[in-house]
Amino acid sequence: MLMMKRVLLLLLLLPSLAQAKALCPQSVTTVEINQCLTVKLERAVDELDSNLDLIRIRHAADPVLLKLIEQSQRNWEAYRKKQCQSVFRLYDGGSIQSLMTVSCAIQLARERNTLLRQTYLEGR
Repeated sequence: MLMMKRVLLLLLLLPSLAQAKALCPQSVTTVEINQCLTVKLERAVDELDSNLDLIRIRHAADPVLLKLIEQSQRNWEAYRKKQCQSVFRLYDGGSIQSLMTVSCAIQLARERNTLLRQTYLEGR
């Protein structure tokens, strides 16, 4: 039974490790991947801030819309925090714990950026 659990855990880890490695293909060691992912996260957060600034400018004439967007952003940030905390917990004690947690934050920030751009900045 213990062997089966280990095999299942390994199967769950493989796609996540592949995703982290795909984000930083030039990185070899876990330390290098962590450093690269930290830079990727900073870029995704900067893009998020920029998108929100552009939304505020573009929709300045609609304060009700802006208030709703700000509320949804706070809710999304709470969701991101809890989601990535659950990833942190899933890999508790593992050497890839921080790597997987940062990968979670990058993925969610990228998804949020796409949603913000498509919904509030493109078209109309």
